[in-house]
Amino acid sequence: MFAVPVSPFVERFEISPYATGPLDGLSFAIKDNIDIAGRKTGYGSPGWSRTHEAAVAHALCVEQLLGAGGVCKGKTHTDELAYSLLGVNAFSGTPVNPKAPNRVPGGSSSGSAAAVSAGLVDFALGTDTGGSVRFPAANCGVWGYRPSSGAISAAGVLALAPSYDTVGVLAKDGVTLANVMRVLLAETGTESVDDPEVVFVGDAFEHCDASIVRALEDFRAALESVCLTKTQTLSAMIGDDLGLPQLFERFGFLLSTEVWNTFGAWYRHCTPEVSPAVAESLTQYAEAACRSDIQHALQQRARFRQGLNRFLGTDRILCFPTTLDLAPTLEAVASGNLSGRYIPRAMSVNAMACLASAPQITLPVADVEGVPVGLSFLAGQGQDMRLIDVCNRLYARCRAN
Repeated sequence: MFAVPVSPFVERFEISPYATGPLDGLSFAIKDNIDIAGRKTGYGSPGWSRTHEAAVAHALCVEQLLGAGGVCKGKTHTDELAYSLLGVNAFSGTPVNPKAPNRVPGGSSSGSAAAVSAGLVDFALGTDTGGSVRFPAANCGVWGYRPSSGAISAAGVLALAPSYDTVGVLAKDGVTLANVMRVLLAETGTESVDDPEVVFVGDAFEHCDASIVRALEDFRAALESVCLTKTQTLSAMIGDDLGLPQLFERFGFLLSTEVWNTFGAWYRHCTPEVSPAVAESLTQYAEAACRSDIQHALQQRARFRQGLNRFLGTDRILCFPTTLDLAPTLEAVASGNLSGRYIPRAMSVNAMACLASAPQITLPVADVEGVPVGLSFLAGQGQDMRLIDVCNRLYARCRAN
């Protein structure tokens, strides 16, 4: 797998805002799986681009931002078909991680994260199915947000696994993120809320690389000094004998079945050009998933969603490391020496939000010898602006502490 460094942008252009609004003076970029009228949505794939026509309208989320005063500066790189968490594309290269140039930026919203991290735009749109906003945000040292499922319109956004797909945001700071999300969620005001109890997910810290745990110690201690906290395992929260590895298995299976629904006919009938890695993922995982198990898996997902959201209510949020391992080096990826545990571990901790249809935010709070480390917070389904406002407040208190 190649890791050739490239600019964050696939294509640079400028679209002026329709009107003034809360995003006046802010610039943004969009991931190349989101439609811009008159331009092909390339999806990080020459095979996809050759078999599809240009979009006839902007995606609704883009229209919202332009109508609120934002200036669009172009399209950013994505992993091929948005089907990876590394940020490495065999055809178009790897956007440079501005905070750790010898490490991958993370994917699949790699270019969006890199553009924000480099200061080229104030914020960027990405998509998050299994971590594709949260991981690059953490790896590149910026704020990242995956909303509750269905909270932001996906009209004009290419699908990967529809029941998990979300439109997410990467931003230079928490205030910018809050302003952008208020537009995308069509929120008209702010609601004052009390600080929730912060529940550290014991499983995640236990399984996490020791260097990341040490890097997060100071911020965790600051949190414990400014709000009510406790530590609990995932199984204790939902009353089910369930750990992070099992969470990955449940999530990965359903994701694979949906991916085959999205790409199967195109892959079989159009015989498009795809990389060996994507061909293997499509045939060995997506196509090979046992579809007779779908109903049972959906029932398990429903029980998990109900259990976790019941535990969270409106007065608790979870806290855990966004990634269990540091961003891999470009050398490890290019040489094929990346551990086979990296992706399962990466997806397992972030499967909580996916399976619970819940919002998750990652904050850049630490680093390990210059490599950024993110800390995540997760709230109950539908509590998006509450989570953002609470995290901005807690972040400010912890930094001042």
